[in-house]
Amino acid sequence: MSRRIALTLCLSLLALLPACATQPAGGPEAQLPIYQSTAGAPPRYQVVKRLWIESARSAFWTPSYASEADAMADFRRQAANLGGNGVINFGCYRMPGLSGDGRRLSCNGTVVRFI
Repeated sequence: MSRRIALTLCLSLLALLPACATQPAGGPEAQLPIYQSTAGAPPRYQVVKRLWIESARSAFWTPSYASEADAMADFRRQAANLGGNGVINFGCYRMPGLSGDGRRLSCNGTVVRFI
């Protein structure tokens, strides 16, 4: 009987082992730097994409955010998905009118790959 308990305990511990190797909350993109201008950013970079302003769709719709922290998290995810390792010229602005009612933020920035 004790052999069965030991085997069950061992298998249970092995099943939990992959949880020890998970990424910290936020994943690796949580570490991507965001700069409000190019002044504090490393001097050499390659532009990957200007978020939310390069497509014609941006004339009619861009994402809005409840807080700057929410926007920064989204920009970090976008940068990681596009192969960038940082964001420069990041800024958020209150959205007046029907869509924002002054409480939502519209943000933009440039995903870059620092060299």
